Amino acid sequence: MTKGIEIEDKSIGTGDEALRGKIVVANVRMFLHHGTEVTYPTPPGPRMTIDLGRRDCIPGLQSGIEGMRVGGVRTIVISPHLAYGESGVPGKIPPNALLRCEVELLEVRERGVVRPEDIPPGKHLQVSSGGGATRGLPWWQFFASEDGRCGVSFVRPLPGLRWRNTPRKGVSIQLPQNEITALIQSAIELQTKFPLDCLPYKKLWAGTTEQGFPFTYGGEGDKPCVTITVYEQGRALCDFAMQEDSPALLGSEPFRTISPLLKPQFDSEIGTTPNTHQTRRLPD
Repeated sequence: MTKGIEIEDKSIGTGDEALRGKIVVANVRMFLHHGTEVTYPTPPGPRMTIDLGRRDCIPGLQSGIEGMRVGGVRTIVISPHLAYGESGVPGKIPPNALLRCEVELLEVRERGVVRPEDIPPGKHLQVSSGGGATRGLPWWQFFASEDGRCGVSFVRPLPGLRWRNTPRKGVSIQLPQNEITALIQSAIELQTKFPLDCLPYKKLWAGTTEQGFPFTYGGEGDKPCVTITVYEQGRALCDFAMQEDSPALLGSEPFRTISPLLKPQFDSEIGTTPNTHQTRRLPD
């Protein structure tokens, strides 16, 4: 058993076993030690699809699920260093919080298998930007769905930690559904308005920073890029990137809408640990 994790099986499943390298689908509910529910703050809520061969969730949950069988129910108590650590999740999970996860394992599958129920209806927007200590920025990924879900997941560089070991923060953002619909449509229209600034993936290349933070480069001068994807029923309606200092991006409706939503989340993290990120590219 991994140090910092306590496991109690409420019922033993009889189906396939959750092994490292497999994909699992589970209902996951998170609680603070005193009982307040803080279920994972980004979609898909209680139902989660987790790749046990990659860093898809907090380490304690990933390790705690291994060994379960489909149909089983397990309580996993996770120490802070394997959850959200000293920083917590502002407004959601306090610093140094002990978490209790109630997990029901629904399915174990191989990589690449997608079920119809995995794909929520409607259009979905995903905007991502790379980060790392050298750049002095967090990696972040914003999402917005026509069903009303909206939020940001981000990882800020911490001294001595690589990307795969750095806690990821997920925060829900309240945005009216009509504004989400307009935001998604404006992202789709960027390719028509700025065809030279929207770079297809064949003109991009991926890299990592010294701590393993992912980023995307492309265009004239091979500059860092922000990637933008809109998909529906698993099909990409648009999938491109724009250089992060591009006037077309900085003046666009999607960026002007998203930036004020992200900045408070990043600002709340400043000063919590040494060598924190800056917030350039996010206007006041």
